[in-house]
Amino acid sequence: MDQLVWSVIEQLEQLDERADLPEPLYRISQENGLFLNLLVRMSKATRVLEIGSSSGYSGLFLAEAARANGGTVTTCELSPFKIELANQSYQRAGLQDVIQLIPGDAKQTVANLFGTFDFVFIDAWKDDYPEYLQAVWSHVAVGGVVTADDIVSQMKQPGIQRYLQLARSLPGASSVTVPIDDGVELTYKLN
Repeated sequence: MDQLVWSVIEQLEQLDERADLPEPLYRISQENGLFLNLLVRMSKATRVLEIGSSSGYSGLFLAEAARANGGTVTTCELSPFKIELANQSYQRAGLQDVIQLIPGDAKQTVANLFGTFDFVFIDAWKDDYPEYLQAVWSHVAVGGVVTADDIVSQMKQPGIQRYLQLARSLPGASSVTVPIDDGVELTYKLN
């Protein structure tokens, strides 16, 4: 990853420590970001979808890898404050040409997307995880991967339990929990 992207990542990590923000920011760990970056690179994904942008932190890891693959990232966010913050992050990192941020509720906005995605990252409201997966699954390319964050740390949440049940019962899919950071569920679309 280039120095400009790392600089913005460090700025966002410092921003998380501030108590005067209008709403809380939720972000993945740096370790998880590097893991996602590696997955996107290894899978050669060129069309990446993120559900839940927050400050743009995870999007930077995804977009840096997608750019290396010659691809793009589409990200969805509901909060106007976070949309503005994420767009500023992408601009400062020089990734604004790689990332398209779609405002609104991802359960509706994903339905209006065209084409398929090679890699999907879900990190939004945990109770809505099953609906996000249902909305996105028809947009996942064969050989594509859906990743969902906070699977281990939020295991007792009903939405996470329903998500795991759904992901593991999808026909033509294989799913496994990877215990990195707060836990990530990887669901691979076989056919």
